[in-house]
Amino acid sequence: MILGIDKRLIVRSTRQWIVAGIAVGILGLLFSLGLYWQLGALIDGLARGTNLLPALAPILAFLLIGKFLLGWLYRTSQYKASSLTKLAIRDKIYQHALRLGPAVLDRKRTGELVNIAVDGMDWIEIFYGIYFVQFVIGIITPVLLCIFIGWADWVVGVTLIVSIPLVPLFLGIISKQFRSVSERYAEVNNIQSAQFLDAIQGMATLKMFNLGKARGAEMHAANEQQRKETMKLLLINQSMLLFVDFGFALGTTAVLTIVALLRLDGGFLSAGQVVALVLASAEFATPLTLIGAFFFAGAIGREFARKIVAFLAEEPGVKDPQGVASPAHLANPALRLRDLVFSYANAGRPAVDGCTLEVRPGETVALVGHSGSGKTTVTNLVLRTLAPGSGTITLDGVAVDQVPADWVRAHLALVPQDPYLFHGSIADNLRVAKADASEAELIAACRAANIHDHIASLPQGFDTLVGERGLSLSGGQVQRLAIARALLKDAPIVILDEPTSQIDLETETVIHEALDKLTKNKTVLLIAHRLSTVEKADRIIVMGEGRVLESGSHAELLAAGGVYARMVGASRRGQQGSPGSAGRLATAGGAA
Repeated sequence: MILGIDKRLIVRSTRQWIVAGIAVGILGLLFSLGLYWQLGALIDGLARGTNLLPALAPILAFLLIGKFLLGWLYRTSQYKASSLTKLAIRDKIYQHALRLGPAVLDRKRTGELVNIAVDGMDWIEIFYGIYFVQFVIGIITPVLLCIFIGWADWVVGVTLIVSIPLVPLFLGIISKQFRSVSERYAEVNNIQSAQFLDAIQGMATLKMFNLGKARGAEMHAANEQQRKETMKLLLINQSMLLFVDFGFALGTTAVLTIVALLRLDGGFLSAGQVVALVLASAEFATPLTLIGAFFFAGAIGREFARKIVAFLAEEPGVKDPQGVASPAHLANPALRLRDLVFSYANAGRPAVDGCTLEVRPGETVALVGHSGSGKTTVTNLVLRTLAPGSGTITLDGVAVDQVPADWVRAHLALVPQDPYLFHGSIADNLRVAKADASEAELIAACRAANIHDHIASLPQGFDTLVGERGLSLSGGQVQRLAIARALLKDAPIVILDEPTSQIDLETETVIHEALDKLTKNKTVLLIAHRLSTVEKADRIIVMGEGRVLESGSHAELLAAGGVYARMVGASRRGQQGSPGSAGRLATAGGAA
């Protein structure tokens, strides 16, 4: 740990500029001391009636120009250190989020994580760019000043040495005071950001239930709490500045001036030397004053750094094996699951308990079962967003936990129940599946997905912005774009996660046509509730409590008169009693 910051947050490029900033800051101090000493010599010469300016002019010019250039380099170092750190840490957060995957991130409030990665980066930028370097220089400066002043006059030097231990003691006390307040500030800031994002994303629900004013009152209370925490931080910060200015700056300069004048009166120092020492004493307070001015930012930066380190320390649910290269791509692999067991944290029983199934090349297998039967968990295990506690998943005999997850996912195309579209154009969202896809490929995929006619009717065509989460499109249009995306990926195994569950019957017919084109000559794992979708599968697997209860074709399972037959019977009775049921498979436990 360095000043409360984990070393992992100091990247190599940042470290170089931090060291450069400290070195340049110290060198700038040495140039200032040299300048003061030469000014003192000039004053002494004038006191003796000798004009030393012609002789000292080159030295003074060199020191002044050097001080200017060092000041410019110092500010450049600060900018480089802060900006590179901001970019590097934000990249680390994003890369680690990718490693954690949705299984871990779904348990977190999105607003808090976004606040850490955005607002938190601004505070850390100030910490590295200004506070950190000033802190180190503020510790080193008194030592150098004591050496310089002691060299000029040991009595004045001894007077100054007495104050040196007060510097780290003072900084340590203030740092402890800031720690608890800054921790509360960062926590309130995160909660406020999360509440705001929740309110924006859930605006329709708030308005529907007339909760807009109530949620506004909650956010106002959070804002007021944040204001109070900010004022506490500022109060401590201003108290520190007052103490630094009147305690260290004024006090040190006053004491040193008095002692230096007494030494002048005793004939131990010249007038020019006294002036040089007094000017040098002002340098004692400069870094401390800057530290005080940015202690507020430093404390909050440290707190956000702790939160980032805690996030980076979280272990992903799925880890790639070390040092394993990706095998050759498989043309048409079989998917096999054997004795899979998986449990969620704090769950009473396993979500998947000894599940064994196989999807042969070119086969369409449907998973059915009531809510909580383990269908979605099996899908996430296949997608490698979750890792089983025991058991194996293989593609043509290749265990997926022994190869990179990216290699596994390259063989899979997913059409989820609720597809996510990014803010951007239709073309941008399609090229998520294939970054270098040509316009001809986009058109072909969209025609196959029965969405091209709609895109062609738009004024901007493929350049049309879909809006955040695709809110400018209907549910059926979003679903067809997801199918087009899967077509562009052209993976040998297609996973359909209830692709028609939230769509009307007319749209479902159009989507089924698109799905037929997507799954032609593909291996398909289908999770569905609607009878019209399930009965077309080559094989149907009925799940319950994480286990495979039945397996067979639609006709075979009906003839067996087991769980599936009862689900179909309940579905048909519901369809007759309520046309809106649309042939959804049902169980004794409710809708599947």
